[in-house]
Amino acid sequence: MSVEYAEKLYNRFSIFYDLIYGLKVFNHGRELAPDYLDLFPEAQLLEVGVGTGLAIPPLPRNIEITAIDFSQKMLNRTRKRLHSLGIHNVQLFKMDATHLGFPDNSFDRILAAYFISTVPNPVKVILEMKRVCRPGGYLVFLNHFKCEVPVIGSIEERLSPIFYRLGFNTGLNLQELMEQTGLDVESVEKIDALGHFKAVRCINRA
Repeated sequence: MSVEYAEKLYNRFSIFYDLIYGLKVFNHGRELAPDYLDLFPEAQLLEVGVGTGLAIPPLPRNIEITAIDFSQKMLNRTRKRLHSLGIHNVQLFKMDATHLGFPDNSFDRILAAYFISTVPNPVKVILEMKRVCRPGGYLVFLNHFKCEVPVIGSIEERLSPIFYRLGFNTGLNLQELMEQTGLDVESVEKIDALGHFKAVRCINRA
């Protein structure tokens, strides 16, 4: 799936995005995100793949937030959400996450909420996230990763090509991603009752 295809897909999907990703199973992780990020006053946070801005309202107002997405229609909806809520500490940019337009070591914290499964090249995206994260900073992923139970994991891998055409990869292997990107996993916690979705906090030791 090319970046161009993904952008077109999510531009169309922006109309229905909140109906799906606004469900309680996803919101619970967003509500917990500030704790996983371990934020502090004036921290500089990058959210990669902001979508329609659903993860921003739970975040504190005393930090500086930069949020990117490659879908302009998603960003337009985020801008409307922020305006309606009176949130002013956010800068929005249309950007491809595989080529982040920021200098090295720009951010204290990085958040990817239900995003890394939607990109064509997750390793390249994570390497870019790592590059712009300051040494000792946290990268937090709220996401579905392939189940460690072999039978279920095998089913997820077989279903992945079908879901991938819809913009979602069900076969991402967390351990392999961390090995390929050199990130250290500090914690992994379930964020839904069945454990399909997890909060993964990594520390950038680069």
